[in-house]
Amino acid sequence: MSGMRIALLVGGLLLASGCVVHSRSEPRPGPSRPPPRPSSMSYKEAVDRGFGECRSRRYDCRLKEAHRTGRDIWKVKFEASAPGARGHLHLEYDAFSRNLLRVDEKVKARRDRDDDWDDDDHRHGRGKGKKKGHAHRDD
Repeated sequence: MSGMRIALLVGGLLLASGCVVHSRSEPRPGPSRPPPRPSSMSYKEAVDRGFGECRSRRYDCRLKEAHRTGRDIWKVKFEASAPGARGHLHLEYDAFSRNLLRVDEKVKARRDRDDDWDDDDHRHGRGKGKKKGHAHRDD
């Protein structure tokens, strides 16, 4: 009987080895890739955003130039005007995030010479040039 037990045990082992279910695990993911970089802002998009910023400040703007620097920054420059004022509006945008990084706004009121009702300063056209009076070489 002990021979029969061994035969049954060996037979059971042979059958069991053929019936083993192999489960496949999911392949391990490799190193994760960083998300793709967003596309950069185009010339047209930079100029359109600049005009939008100009309008939000209630200026009439004329594009002077727009260019992208090596640091992925769009520089958009306008001549800006409003009733009675003139100057410039320079904007800088990040080419990828599209954030407004810097604003240089210099729009000043024009001064008309006909508006000078208090004409007692008598300095029209002279500026802050040399002082008049005694000169060193006049000695």
